[in-house]
Amino acid sequence: MSELFSGISVRNSRVLCVGGVTNKEAKEAAASGIDVDPSCYYLYLASADDPSSPIEILARFFSADQAERVAELLPSRG
Repeated sequence: MSELFSGISVRNSRVLCVGGVTNKEAKEAAASGIDVDPSCYYLYLASADDPSSPIEILARFFSADQAERVAELLPSRG
């Protein structure tokens, strides 16, 4: 799952995202000792300059509804 509900620039090319993670991102997190379930949704930081760099997980949501509610709190990208 890699559905993205929202993503906003926060600083220094970092993007705050709400959504799912890819299987690759979940495997990278597991290699770092972080338990990531690709069927859940997350609040995470990603690099806009280097999308292949590992993401930083900040919070986990257990349903799409919870993730969508938090995404609605973030300013619109448009």
